Amino acid sequence: MKVLNIILRVVLALLLVSPILGAFGVFPEPTPEMYNTPEAYAYIKMLLEVGYVTFTMTVVFIAILVLIAMNRMALAALLLLPITVNIVGFHAVLDGGLFTKGAIMGNLLLLLNLYFLWQNRAAYKPLFAKSAN
Repeated sequence: MKVLNIILRVVLALLLVSPILGAFGVFPEPTPEMYNTPEAYAYIKMLLEVGYVTFTMTVVFIAILVLIAMNRMALAALLLLPITVNIVGFHAVLDGGLFTKGAIMGNLLLLLNLYFLWQNRAAYKPLFAKSAN
């Protein structure tokens, strides 16, 4: 089980490095051919034009990578969850569904995130405990 955790951490880290490299211009700009619908491309183009979204996601992904390196998987998985939900939602609603080739990385990210959330579920119990106040 320990080996599986290490392998899945590496896969997760590699998935997170890809958008960071994209934000630094290592990969080419998205084109309409990369998406299944014109709406999906328009949405991605708008996000890139706004700029702060790319910057914010890059900072969050770097923070998550640092947390993974520090063995803080419970916090890393929790921090990644809203981004994962948005990525999967984008593919489900705007990009033609969850079973398209563009959704593969998002689906993998969701499965990894759910795995690490489940592995660290004991760490989240205090979040759901009734407060004393």
